[in-house]
Amino acid sequence: MRHIQISEYRQHPAVRELLALAADPVDEAALQELLDDCERLQVLAAFGKDGTPAALAAYRLHDKYSLCVEYLAVLGTQQRRGLASALLRRLQKLHGRCLWATTDDDAVDFYRALGCVISDSAADPRWPGARRYLCTLPHAPLLARQPDTDPAYEQVDGRPSRGIIDLAPADGRWPDDFEKIRAALAAALGARALAIEHTGSTSVPGLPAKPLIDIALLVPDADDEERYVPQLRAAGMVFWHREPGWYKHRMFKPGAGTGLANGNIHVFSAGSPEFLRMVLFRDHLRSHPADRDAYAEVKREAAQQLAALRGAQGLVMDYNWIKEPFILDLHRRIFSR
Repeated sequence: MRHIQISEYRQHPAVRELLALAADPVDEAALQELLDDCERLQVLAAFGKDGTPAALAAYRLHDKYSLCVEYLAVLGTQQRRGLASALLRRLQKLHGRCLWATTDDDAVDFYRALGCVISDSAADPRWPGARRYLCTLPHAPLLARQPDTDPAYEQVDGRPSRGIIDLAPADGRWPDDFEKIRAALAAALGARALAIEHTGSTSVPGLPAKPLIDIALLVPDADDEERYVPQLRAAGMVFWHREPGWYKHRMFKPGAGTGLANGNIHVFSAGSPEFLRMVLFRDHLRSHPADRDAYAEVKREAAQQLAALRGAQGLVMDYNWIKEPFILDLHRRIFSR
């Protein structure tokens, strides 16, 4: 495998065939546009014994946590030999980042078998009508550690929440509450909503929780607020705070006029390690009742401890800090597999 410059391969029949497989251009003009696009990307290629490109991955370094695979293809005569998987594994080893791509029904099972977290994604204007998925391959070392920089908490229109932590029994209405918020976010952002996942305790059947719906919303770049903040505000969402140094995190809440359930909408960039932690932690608790029940007990003890220490002046962040040792230990078990 080695990197190639598409400018040197524009007329190579194998490369043209690979890109046609990757993006299905409708004619020669569309293929030329695709070649132009790939000249702006990095391209890793695998070669056959005769030196002909047999597979390629065209990608861009998205941020310090992730890279985005824009196009991936293997020649028909070279398929089922593990070339696509080998290309992506090599990219992750070279760059030490999480890897993400959007795809359709034809390729989603490939990414699932690779170990990707699969989320429903917004429709892509390039392929109207096709169901799309966001596929994110975790990079374990990034999930095992937190940023060591100042998160730079900046209050916007919200304020820290104080009060007694009141845990409610699991409620069968919570999935419907999430779905209504998800629909509002999807309508507001369209193709910019790369994934919208129900996370937190209300997403785990049988787990007691604060009656507040946690949602992870992925956009292309959470730092690029002009591309999504006006749309969310227009939809009635309140911009609560930002933490640029913590995976570019922004948080919104449904406004009172939306008629939506109370919730925290956590905005991250695609490929975010924190998004992956949220989803993998949720999925583990859903499938491991013993850990779910142990976490439920930790939550109850944390709420009682905070009430005893702070009373009605307790902060939610203090409640989260009390739970943190259990969560970090469970993270270590999940991410060391």
